[in-house]
Amino acid sequence: MTRRRHLRNLALLPGLLVAVVAVAGPWLVPSDPMLIVDLPYGSASAERWLGTDHAGRDVWHQILAGGRPLVVVPLVAVTLTVLIGTATGMFAAFLGGAVDAVVSRLDTIALAIPAILVLLLLLHSWGSHAGTLIVAILIASVPFVSRLARAATLQAMNAGYVEQAIGLGAGTVTVVRREILPNIIGPVIADAGTRLAIAITLTAVTGFLGFDSGQANWGAMVNQNFEGMALSAWGVLVPAVLLAVLAVSANLFLDRLAERMAP
Repeated sequence: MTRRRHLRNLALLPGLLVAVVAVAGPWLVPSDPMLIVDLPYGSASAERWLGTDHAGRDVWHQILAGGRPLVVVPLVAVTLTVLIGTATGMFAAFLGGAVDAVVSRLDTIALAIPAILVLLLLLHSWGSHAGTLIVAILIASVPFVSRLARAATLQAMNAGYVEQAIGLGAGTVTVVRREILPNIIGPVIADAGTRLAIAITLTAVTGFLGFDSGQANWGAMVNQNFEGMALSAWGVLVPAVLLAVLAVSANLFLDRLAERMAP
């Protein structure tokens, strides 16, 4: 069991390294990552480790400069998603009646709208910036968390300790915080891994579709350099692998966290 635990912890190391590179990378770029330094699709060399991209820019500098939004924005968005969705689902289930009916109907409507459609509508309306992405992720993800929290809360309410707390005169907030939340946090955190992977994907898609074309972005790099893969594949393969490692590791990490927090 200990060996298996160590192996699972080692599996998280690549994601941690990618996250560190993404967050710290912009501070490590020696020059403007958008600066043209050579011919397009130049080969890797001692001076330019990963060659150049479609415009003749240093691919390694682009990698260093283009990952921070793919970590920071999804983390902020998913944290807000978990807080809002969990609170909404818990109180809807606990209060029941009209509150539960309204929340359930709103969740159903929101779930029927594809996340990519929400993202595109907001990008065209508000422009491409962190606030737009966070709102898009919230709209796409909060209903999932709300439904999960609601179902888990209804299950927890059938336990005797909730009825006992209510019988002793505990208020709504106290019962939800002390009796219900600790018993549903595990499934919510486990689901947050999926929400985080989706948030990373949506953030990368924004760059891939060209909304962040004026800045270094791993998603944009995949799109921009795809046609030149036969000449130099680094500008596509490296950011694509980093994105995959980031999304998978985030999911694994939150699954492990959920296991540890399970009652």
